[in-house]
Formats: sequence, structure tokens, C-alpha cells
Amino acid sequence: DRYDPEIMDFVKIGEGAIGGKARGLAFMWARLQNVIATHPRLAEMRVTIPRTCVIAADGFEKFIEENNLVYKKETSDADIEAMFLGCHLPDRLRQDLRIIVEKCRFPLSVRSSSLLEDGLFRPYAGLYETYFLHNTSDDEALRLHELENAIKLIYASTWFSSPQAFARSAGGGRKDAMAVIIQEVVGRDYDGFWYPAISGVAQSHNYYPIMNMKADEGIAHIALGMGKTVVEGEKSLRFSPAHPERIIQFTTVDDILDNSQNQFYALDVSDDAEFVRQNSNLVKRSLDDADKEEPVRLLTSTYQAAEHRIRDGYMPGMRVMTFAHILKYKSYPLPEILSDILDFGRNGMGCEVEIEFAVNHAAKAEESVFYLLQMRPMVTGGENVEVEIKKEEIANSICYSKQCLGHGRFENIYDIVLVRPDTFDPAKTLEIATEIGKLNGKLEKESRRYLLIGPGRWGSADRWLGIPVQWHDISGVGAMVEVRNDQLKADPSQGSHFFQNITSLGIPYITVNERNSQRQQADKETEAEIGENDHIAWSWLAEAEAAEETEFLAHIRLEQSLTIKCDGKESESVIFHDELQKVQGKAN
Repeated sequence: DRYDPEIMDFVKIGEGAIGGKARGLAFMWARLQNVIATHPRLAEMRVTIPRTCVIAADGFEKFIEENNLVYKKETSDADIEAMFLGCHLPDRLRQDLRIIVEKCRFPLSVRSSSLLEDGLFRPYAGLYETYFLHNTSDDEALRLHELENAIKLIYASTWFSSPQAFARSAGGGRKDAMAVIIQEVVGRDYDGFWYPAISGVAQSHNYYPIMNMKADEGIAHIALGMGKTVVEGEKSLRFSPAHPERIIQFTTVDDILDNSQNQFYALDVSDDAEFVRQNSNLVKRSLDDADKEEPVRLLTSTYQAAEHRIRDGYMPGMRVMTFAHILKYKSYPLPEILSDILDFGRNGMGCEVEIEFAVNHAAKAEESVFYLLQMRPMVTGGENVEVEIKKEEIANSICYSKQCLGHGRFENIYDIVLVRPDTFDPAKTLEIATEIGKLNGKLEKESRRYLLIGPGRWGSADRWLGIPVQWHDISGVGAMVEVRNDQLKADPSQGSHFFQNITSLGIPYITVNERNSQRQQADKETEAEIGENDHIAWSWLAEAEAAEETEFLAHIRLEQSLTIKCDGKESESVIFHDELQKVQGKAN
């Protein structure tokens, strides 16, 4: 069938495979046709995928064959790109592309869908580019030429050095084939700038379930404008779909001003915009530039400087990106839609999932449209989702906890900064914070991440409940342990103001809940005898040679790296080091 965007949401050109991303789109499109019984809200609220055309991988193979192209490892990426741009697409494919250009007068994205891409536990995230075409010129031949060039560049990237190296390291071999996704760019035209009101990423499992959230309730990041803001880690809003009112980065007015998004990306669709290379026609705009545009009017709050107060709604003053219209006043059920989609994705794919999405939001909820852009198996931090903590690792551990935030295996940490139990004084927590800040500065200059261990709430506003460090005091930290014991019995600090940085940077955060007087017991028995309860190897830490000591701190510098394992699914963590066994041997 010929592609007709007016009646077809998803169509395939060619007979070959369609690759990982396109399979995810096909899965989502099929599932959305049958959600009324299980998730009626998704049918009621206009949830769909953007209009999509997938060029199957046989198009790539015909392109290589007809142009007599031969892969040579020594050819540079630039030479591969020039070679592919100088070739011709297959005639049949060009005819289909001409029809797309005739029918579509809206911006298009052109993306890869490699056959090796987005495999379970082996995603090729970031290895291939996305090209945006404004596709609004009256010159149809120019629009066809730009579309063809974007496809050739996607094809060329298959032979680039980084994807080839990744394929070899992942056991995929050199050979790959490339399908291509041509997709409507979600958004509306605002005086020459095209962008969606909301874009974001959501994951079905939250490895940092703070503030009484649950891990299986998921987590979402949203921003105004194109998704580049979220994908590249710029300022966005983080919330659990089940608890949209609990926003850790918005604790105080100053926190809101510091952490809220103030710039966003839009696609330049003005008459003189020209496609050159990836992201070349994406522009960064400020909220002030878009002050009169509907998404800014609907989704921002207003800062009243005279009162040092943020008022919800559009009024005179500085715009602040809070999404209060949706998250606080529930004018559009975005959190509920995300929860439903993550649920059917997890059940349908049989694993934890990550989605990308965009919303064309309107003042009336029924006129808004939610677009599901991508769904893939969830992998975080370059680590497989599965982390196995072994009993022998617990027995020989420096630290073991049944309450941790984060996920993965962490190494390259050769330093421990310990609040010394022998000199700790609850009345001196401000002085301890100052000492930590000074030592943090030294280690940051040396680019040495460290494990920080201390009692009570890290970052507590109440100095009697913990050590009131600010983020600049611990900015070089690689992992954190807070200890609950007889010295300070405060609840874990989940929700303190610097926690936004901990979670966004993926820093392991571990709470050790020692039983009463466990330190005194540990003096009489080995840590191994404590068993699989929360514990810290205080005797090993006491005997380790300190590179530096202050009144309240010990800095231990190790010759071999610590190993930190965090199982975010079970909220379990272990920290171990080869030298620990030698100390235990002496104790026995």
C-alpha cells in the first residue's frame, strides 16, 4: 500500500526486518488498538503514536548492493559519510519517498532502527543520530533531496567506527543492517518554532524511591519543548507518576528557582531554515522568548520577587517551569497515562521498560494528545538490570544494607571519608560538615571519587539529626552511607534538598540500620558472625591506615578499588574490598 498519513499511523516499506526501535513502535501501536478493556483511560484521552513510516532493512541492503559499496575498517567516518551521500537510493524506495513528501507537509524526524539496536540488555543508545527536517518548503524537490540525504546519513552511520566497535564488543560481529524510521515530529508551530508542550522519558522501575514512593511505581522526567532537554540531562522535572505532588527538587522557593527549566529546544521551521547535519535546525530558546505562547502560559507559574514567592498561574512576573497546571491541579491526567503505559509495557514485554513520549497539550484536556515515541527494555547506567549479591560477599563486606537507593556495580573508588565514631559529637555537626567540604575539595582536584560514611541524616536542615552538608560540600562523592545507630537515630534523609543531585547523578545512597549497641558487639565478634543484618566493619575501618586525619574525619586511601553492588530491585547493597579478609583473619 502507498503511504497516506491521513489514514495510516504506521506503515512499512519493504519486506525485510525493521530493527529494534521500529519493533517497539509496532508493538506499541498494536497494543494501543486493544487497550479499552484493560486501560480505558488510554482510549479516552487520545493516546497514540506519531504518524510513522519504516523503511525495512532490505532497503539498506539494496542500497549497498546497487552502489557496489564495500566495508573497509580503515575508512574514516567522514569518508564513509561522503561516500554514502554520493550514492543513489534504490529507485523503488525513491518513488515511495516522493509520495511521502507529496503527502506530508509537517516536520519529520529520521532515525535509525538497527537490527542490533535495543536488544534486551544491549541497547545501542547514543550511537546513531536523529535528523530533523522542517519539511515545510514549497520546493518539493528540495524536501525530497533533504529526506534522501538524511536516510543516506543514517545508512552511513552503520559503518561508523563507534557502532562497529560496540557491535564487536557486544558479540554482534561486524555485520549489521539498518532500517530507518521516518516519523512526524510531535509539536505545533509557534511563529516559526515547532515544539511539543511536554516531552519526557519514563521508566517502570524507580531505583531511587524516596519520600515514601515505591520502586515499581516508576519515575518520569519531563520538560517543555523537544526531548533533547531530557535525553541529554539538562534541567527537567522528576516525579513518580503515582505521586506527582512529591517533587524533591522543589523543596523551597530557592530550590525551585535553581532547579526549574529556564530554556528549551524547538525546531526552526522558518522559511530560511535548512537541513545540514543532525540537530542543526534545533534552537535553544528561553522562557521569556516564548512568554506569549500557549505551552508557557499553561504550564508555568510566576515568581513574585517582591514577596519572594511563586504563585501558580500566568500573571506579571518571571516565568517558572513548574507544570503545576498538570501535576498539582490535575487539568490533564499525564501521571495516570504514564502509569498505565508503563504497566502495559512491562506486562507486554515481560521486563522493565523505558519509554519516550511527547504531549501536544491544550487548555482543554480532551483536545490534548499524548504521543508514545519509543519503548525499549530498561537498562541503566551501562549495567544489566540484574545485579547478583552473593552470600560470601556479604560475609566479607565492609558494609551491608537492606535499604539502598541506586542500582548497578560501582568501582574506581579508592578513597573512604569516614566520620570517626571515636570523636563524633552530635553538637559538632556544623564543624564536621566544614571538614568534609575541605576534604571534598582536595579530592575533587585530584579527580578521586570517594565513599562517604557517617551517622544520621546527610544534608539535614536540623543539625541535631545529622551532618548538615550542602551539595558543594560533597560534590565529588562517589557513594554515600548514612548510619542509624545509638549515636543518631534519625530516619533516613530521603528528601533532603541535595537529594536531587544524588538521584540525577546516579550516586548510590545506602542506609545502614545498626541494631542497638552493635558497635560494642562488633568489638567482641567478627563482622562475619553478625550475619546478613545491616552492618559496617568498624574494626577493619579502625585498623586501616589513614592518609589524613582531622578532629572528626579519617581519610583512608586504598591501593585497590572498593566494589559497590546495589540491587535496586531488592533495595540491597554490599561494599567489599580484598584487604578485608586479611584483617578478619587476624581477628580470628
